[in-house]
Amino acid sequence: MANITPIGIDDAIHVRGKHLYKRDGTQFTVKGIAFPTPPVNYMRSSAGYDAKAWLAILHQLRVDLALDFNTIRLYRINPVQVNYNEFFEGAAQLGIYVIVPLTTANGVGVLDRTLPAPTCYNRNLFAYGASAIVEYLQHPNVLAGMVGNEVMNDEEAWQAAPCIRAYARDLKLFMDRMVDENTTNRTLPLIYASQDSSVIGGAEMDKNQVMKLTADYLTCAENGKGTLVADVANNEPEHGLQHFEENRFGQSPLDIIGINVESWCSSTQNFLHNPDGTPGSYFSLHEALKNTSVPIIFTEMGCPHSQFDRDDLKRRTPEGTRDWAQVPIVVNEMADSWSGFIAYAYDGPKDFDIMSGGPWNGIDTLTPTNDFYNLKKQLDKVSSKKVHSVNESEDDIFLPRPCAEVESDLLSCCDLRIFNDDLMQSYQKTFNLQDEQANNIQPASGSNQTNNFWQAIVVLSACALYLTVRRICRLVSLRHSSTHDRWSGRNNGEIETKYGAI
Repeated sequence: MANITPIGIDDAIHVRGKHLYKRDGTQFTVKGIAFPTPPVNYMRSSAGYDAKAWLAILHQLRVDLALDFNTIRLYRINPVQVNYNEFFEGAAQLGIYVIVPLTTANGVGVLDRTLPAPTCYNRNLFAYGASAIVEYLQHPNVLAGMVGNEVMNDEEAWQAAPCIRAYARDLKLFMDRMVDENTTNRTLPLIYASQDSSVIGGAEMDKNQVMKLTADYLTCAENGKGTLVADVANNEPEHGLQHFEENRFGQSPLDIIGINVESWCSSTQNFLHNPDGTPGSYFSLHEALKNTSVPIIFTEMGCPHSQFDRDDLKRRTPEGTRDWAQVPIVVNEMADSWSGFIAYAYDGPKDFDIMSGGPWNGIDTLTPTNDFYNLKKQLDKVSSKKVHSVNESEDDIFLPRPCAEVESDLLSCCDLRIFNDDLMQSYQKTFNLQDEQANNIQPASGSNQTNNFWQAIVVLSACALYLTVRRICRLVSLRHSSTHDRWSGRNNGEIETKYGAI
């Protein structure tokens, strides 16, 4: 059985420069697997959620099959409607972190990529994201929140790019205020998953250059100063407070860049070279993004079965079994910029399945295949890394590029004019869990969306009462502490940022 260490309150992951860390200084590398998505009908009712069935999958992988992984990525959950506490707590006991979505496929949690900025971001989406974050922050094994998945995957959808930045910006400032008010002791890193695509603004160009421009845009900052980054308050170990502070590490609206990648499709491939002798796909991507200012994760990693070893029919199996030889490459050779991967997938599109017997019915575990055992073999080769101090990684820190410079590149290479995200509406400035202003949000059209919206408001109201009581209790207990003195001295609770005081 794999070694299992439960995840506790001090094990929450934070971002420092280009890497992920635990509080004890351990550099964290994501070794993950994409969790299966239940059938659509199964997800329509909260009564359909079965924590025991979901945990059975984690137990199968972690205990029965001894898979040495530490993270899953969830795609379709709605914490505004469903209480997932049993699942998150069970995953924590198994030592498993979770990357969660901060959008939904329908209802008020949609970031609509068919709409250009500024209309693709609205108050309803922010209300959903804020209420979801309040739920997620209860669980130290929630690693990061996904603000979007493959939104900018064609030329028209690039016009929605400013909405991703605006949404992430507001959520970060919302969490900043929660920490400042002592209603939470940590913040949730935010991540965006980009398609490994070769299309940007209608221009056909090298896909690695596309990824670089995508990462540069999503992490750019005014005059190279950046936005806000999560950091640990090292002078407050007794409370473990995590907060935002403007520092020399730069300030990006996103904490992590994710890439959904389908390359590495041959068992004769290596890091440096493809089978045809051209530069290796992972090597080229690494070279293009090695100066990115935030951590990078392969948020979906795996070649389609139908494409694997098509260059060598003698090696190819009828099932297109993948060898997963890229796993140690990502963990070792790419570790200066990459913070791990999510293997795709336990069960999903048939061309990517690691298990057989699907599609998953939401209840029963599936059967491991040779593809699974190849993944297990590669995971057994890699081990976690330990650093003594986060300061040791400062030589690898790169400040974000100035937004004006990135926007100029997009215009010159691709004739792509991006809406100025400084002009995007900021909903966190007028939104407060502790008042009734949320009731002024206009729900999206459609009866289902309306119901979902008001359910979100009910959750926000309940959270407001809970956070108010908790804040009063904490202020009393911390009345004479240095922690309280430091926070109360920050402009009476106001934080001056690029986006104004909150």
